[in-house]
Amino acid sequence: MKNHCSKKSRVMFMQLCQAVVFSVCLIMASSSFAADEGVSIIVGPYLQHVTKTSMAIMWETDKPSVSTVNFGKARFVPRAKKGQSKPTAPLDRQVSSIATNTIHEFVLDNLEAQTDYFYQVQSAGTNEVTVKSEILIFQTAVHDDSAFAYVVMGDNRTYPKRFKKIADMALAERPNFVVNVGDVCANGNNKKEWSEQYFTPAAELMKRVSTYVAIGNHERNAKWYYRYSSYPDPENYYSFDYGNSHFTIIDSNADLKPGSKQLEWIKKDLASTTAKWKFVAHHHPPFSSDEDDYGKTTYELSRRFDHRVQSLVPIYEEFGVDVVWCGHIHDYERTWPLKNGKVDQDEGVIYIQAGGGGAELEQFAPTRSWFTAKLLRNWQYCLVTIHDGTFRMMAYDFDGKLYDYLELKK
Repeated sequence: MKNHCSKKSRVMFMQLCQAVVFSVCLIMASSSFAADEGVSIIVGPYLQHVTKTSMAIMWETDKPSVSTVNFGKARFVPRAKKGQSKPTAPLDRQVSSIATNTIHEFVLDNLEAQTDYFYQVQSAGTNEVTVKSEILIFQTAVHDDSAFAYVVMGDNRTYPKRFKKIADMALAERPNFVVNVGDVCANGNNKKEWSEQYFTPAAELMKRVSTYVAIGNHERNAKWYYRYSSYPDPENYYSFDYGNSHFTIIDSNADLKPGSKQLEWIKKDLASTTAKWKFVAHHHPPFSSDEDDYGKTTYELSRRFDHRVQSLVPIYEEFGVDVVWCGHIHDYERTWPLKNGKVDQDEGVIYIQAGGGGAELEQFAPTRSWFTAKLLRNWQYCLVTIHDGTFRMMAYDFDGKLYDYLELKK
């Protein structure tokens, strides 16, 4: 027995088939269009760990891609004669990777100390269409006896417009590198915030000079901190040398109890260096005059310190640390040189809280702390210049006003 259908039914069936075919073609066309789209650089490039002979460069693309860094040593180039094309920066060396990634990390090595290099990053997707950054410049670490400068800032989270102003002022100083004392974004688990609150506002600064971060509590030990970093292992704490100085970067969110892995590493790190100047950076302050983080001073006593880092104080005193940089409290405070719970201007350690990178400001306790040398409730950054046995620190507020100066000699 045969099945019969009406002419109307056949027409409807043909229309349905045509619709299905059209949809399939549209999907295929869309897929083809997506495949033909180019790759875009969405973060960076930015500079990380720098030494006398190497530089770490990172960036992120919106799609998986293979990547290359073209670079070359700065040199004098003959001026173009009339009718000749304008000379370009030398990019005569190259490092590449065939690995397909969205976050790209390269270490340029066999470089010369205290030398300018031009660089340009590029990435290509599956369609082999290449995107390139502008041609940029960096400088390798200086010789041990050279003068150098670095900037300290931190707690720039949440308010990118403020941070951009601080970062632009810092760049105007042309520092050799930056130390950030943490809380670079409000929630480290939120990938979008890394770009919006950290990388984008500081883009001009970070593509020119290396930035070292002391991880804060708002980074939340998230995977993005490690994916976006290129520091010595294990990356949440590490150390490096620059000029005649040694820098120890600590994770004050992690275990710092006696016998802990990090605490033992800190002792060994500080004991092993012979650098003339010793600096430490971590997020939480060993001494602080904050109004309410360590006791509500409107109705009770305050400890005026963060318990997470108290185990570090005797270590700093034992190994002769010169300055400890910290943040967490959103204002500026510099202590007198401190040792054994009192001011010691000959052998004490100075603690500088530089948490004014852009986050909402906090207030100080209504009475002065015994350790306080200088206070400022404003957004700010610190500029340090060093040559041989001279250390100079200049702290600038949001309007570029010099509000604190410190000079040390040894």
